This record gives sequence, C-alpha cells and structure tokens, in this order.
Amino acid sequence: MGETEEITDAWVTVSSFCQPCRPEPDFEALVAAELERWTGIAREAGLAPEANIRLARGEDEVAVEVSPALDAYFTPVQTLWKAE
Repeated sequence: MGETEEITDAWVTVSSFCQPCRPEPDFEALVAAELERWTGIAREAGLAPEANIRLARGEDEVAVEVSPALDAYFTPVQTLWKAE
C-alpha cells in the first residue's frame, strides 16, 4: 500500500462468465452485449475497440479483457483528500 501503481502491458479482465456445458444462444447474447458495452466505452475514450478489447475463451471461462489504455481511461486516478 502507498506505492505508486504503474501501468503495465497486462490486459485487465473486466467481465468473466462460466462457460456453459453446451452451446446456449442466451449465453452468447450476454457475451455479445458485454462486448458491445465495452466497444462503446472504447469509442468514448477515443480508442479503437478492435485494438483495445478482446475476448478470451478458456475451457471453463469466457472473459472480456481490455488493454491498459482502456483500463486507464475507465479507472479514474485515485486522489487523496481530507475533509476540513
């Protein structure tokens, strides 16, 4: 704690879902909606969605990941303040 955080090249998982045992259209619609939501955020940030959002499919999990640049836009810098 108290250390300055550095922006790294690591992508950040912003949403993850358990992969269904068999294909389910409702699940794919849910994943598509989440990708669309992040596409809008990327455009709002002035970033190309195709370069800053990716879908990672594993055996048990599907994850939406964003680039460090998009994560930095979406996550405001923490500030220190005190009430007087």
